[in-house]
Amino acid sequence: MEKTNKRNIKAYTTFVFIFLLFSAVYLFLFRQEPGELAIGSGLFAIIGSGLPAFWAFRAYKTAERKMRRFWLFLCFTLLGCLLATVSSYFYNFHIGMNDILIAASDIFWNVSIIFCLFAFLYLIEQKAGEVTIYEIVYDAVIIIVAAACLSWEFLMKQTWVQLTQDGFIIQLFGISHPAGDLIVLFFLICVFNALSYQRLSKALACLYVGFLLFLISDTIFLYLGSQNMYYFGHPIDWLGTASLLVIGGAAYFADDLDALSRQESLPASTPLFSARLWFSNISVLVLLALIVARGGGFDLIAVGCIVSTLLIIFRQMYTMFQNRKLMLELEGKVLERTEELFQKNKELEASIERTEFLAAHDPLTGLPNRREFDRIASEWVAMDKGDFSLLFVDMDHFKWVNDTMNHGAGDMLLRKVAERLQENLVSGAKVFRQGGDEFLILLPITEIPKIEKAVYNLIQSLEQVFYLHGKEVFVSASIGISLYPQHAEDVKLLTIKADTAMYAAKKSHGKRWLFYDETYLPAEQSKLELEKEMRYGLERGEFCLHFQPLYYLDTETVSGAEVLMRWQHPERGLLYPNTFIPLAEESRFIIPLGKWMIREVFRQWRCWKTQGYEPISLAVNISVNQFLHPDFLAELEDALLEYEMDPAYLELEITENIPFCDSYAISVLEHIKKLGIRISIDDFGTGYSSLQYIQRLPVHTLKIDRSFVCDMMHNRNNKVLVETILAMAKQLDLDVIAEGVEEQEQLEFLKENGCTLVQGYLIGKPMEAVVFRSNWLSILKVTYSKHTFERLR
Repeated sequence: MEKTNKRNIKAYTTFVFIFLLFSAVYLFLFRQEPGELAIGSGLFAIIGSGLPAFWAFRAYKTAERKMRRFWLFLCFTLLGCLLATVSSYFYNFHIGMNDILIAASDIFWNVSIIFCLFAFLYLIEQKAGEVTIYEIVYDAVIIIVAAACLSWEFLMKQTWVQLTQDGFIIQLFGISHPAGDLIVLFFLICVFNALSYQRLSKALACLYVGFLLFLISDTIFLYLGSQNMYYFGHPIDWLGTASLLVIGGAAYFADDLDALSRQESLPASTPLFSARLWFSNISVLVLLALIVARGGGFDLIAVGCIVSTLLIIFRQMYTMFQNRKLMLELEGKVLERTEELFQKNKELEASIERTEFLAAHDPLTGLPNRREFDRIASEWVAMDKGDFSLLFVDMDHFKWVNDTMNHGAGDMLLRKVAERLQENLVSGAKVFRQGGDEFLILLPITEIPKIEKAVYNLIQSLEQVFYLHGKEVFVSASIGISLYPQHAEDVKLLTIKADTAMYAAKKSHGKRWLFYDETYLPAEQSKLELEKEMRYGLERGEFCLHFQPLYYLDTETVSGAEVLMRWQHPERGLLYPNTFIPLAEESRFIIPLGKWMIREVFRQWRCWKTQGYEPISLAVNISVNQFLHPDFLAELEDALLEYEMDPAYLELEITENIPFCDSYAISVLEHIKKLGIRISIDDFGTGYSSLQYIQRLPVHTLKIDRSFVCDMMHNRNNKVLVETILAMAKQLDLDVIAEGVEEQEQLEFLKENGCTLVQGYLIGKPMEAVVFRSNWLSILKVTYSKHTFERLR
């Protein structure tokens, strides 16, 4: 774009320079030949008037919508100048014809002045942003007063007197030419004032310089005409042609002027704005100089000078009052802004303090967090403060409180536990919240009896009754203890060993606390190693999915599959979920693992559908941690959209361990139902969910645990229990899936009692996707009756 602009400037300036050079040479060479001089002068004048009109028309066709009207008005202005020039020279070459041609040239010129005013007014309306009407007009009035006095004295007065005998109308028509020049000058100054906040673009520069040259040449032309000194081919014609070509340059650079509509106003200290302040003063100085040069009496020039001087004085006074007003407003705004900044600084300081506190403290309990523990424990080690001990505290059965009384009660319990720990600490000890229901305590003692006494007091305080929402709640704690530097000289390792001792205490049937012992390490190291291998295994793609067919008893066809996870361990071979899922739940690795499983299930479903197989229903197990994770719903919806899976073919299996009384859990279930996804309760009958929740919740299916099905034909209690679940489900309009069906007798019994679907080794074992496709999808054309499809929805 920059290269194009440079190329346009070079082409334009080269053409104008050569054209004016040739016309000047021609006028010089034929200055003694009136006929040839007039012909050449007329030809150059017509070309010099026609090209700018063409450029303006082209700018009108290509300009932005806001600026098209300006270019149209300017095109008519230049066209009027062209017609006036043609009329004048036409009359010159036909002496003796009707004088109407002289009047025609004047009419064309006056019409062009009118369109010029329209162009200037439109430009002011579109571009004047920061300048007031006062600022636009006042300086122009001062300059026009001086210019009008000069024009009257040297041009209009003589013409007025000469035409006295021709009547008033002829007199007005005679001075319309110089009066029109004054009007153009007035609006040119107004445009300059209005756009003084804008950058001086090439188009604006051409407008200012071109019209200024035009006014100068026209004024000299009128003066020469009044003195009978003008002739066709006079050098002033060359200046008039040059002025029109410069004005046409504004149209040639139309894009530069259009860009101003997208430009923000600049500060008032630009060169254009500074130049405004000088023009009015210079005009008054010119009048004063003429008075001194003439030495005349009190005439119109003197009156004009006095009026101009008074206007300047009033302008300066007004400016002073405006400046004073602005200063007072500015002082008020500064004070107001200073007060705002003061308040903002106070808020910022408070926010910084709050941020620093939250960075180092747990927002729920107000205790220092794990980050602060690492810092302070490291300081204790670095400052050689002496030997100390670390207590790793874990609340027993805390999950039971969350599941039965909701998470709000669990949060309240954690706050009360934190208060009791702080109240029963020995002098110099510090307590921290590790996360969840775990706490860390630094004790500045290492004597075993003193540590046991301190721990005993903590245990006793925690075993006292807690009151939560008017209910009595009893909890206990398991505590692991490690000693510095006996057990470790590194804070991280010291924490791991205290954690190891805590798990050992939780499993023991004796004391509620244990000191770290090397015999605890292998089992815990094995857990840590397995957790690490799980994380690497997910990255390396070692996990895979197996599919166990679901047999629909009404149609005696396979209608879907339950998706089960397997881990193809590089050393230990194929691992089943009971090997790694409990550890994944404990370490919360189940969240990324479950996210991977959902996406992989959707991918496989779309893959089968793309291969042309009938879509089948897929059931996926969802853990409690995964279900309650705040990103679960968003990830589920994103995966559905990405893999274009119909939610009618997806069933999420949840366990009774999910707190059905919790409002958040219920809202998640409702959202899943709105998505069109089916919900089933897995291992039904083994948990402790209330039947009233089952009745109210958006559940579609109950899955009878395999422990009831496998021996129900030989165990009367299990058989009665299965019959009861089937009868209850029928009354609640719920489907039932029986797991662990391995005998034909079991299948017949379940079918007779209204069971919907069954799965087990009798139907098929869990198998890889390729085997499932070969064994079932390839040989079965799964067809759904209207009743079945509606149930899936």
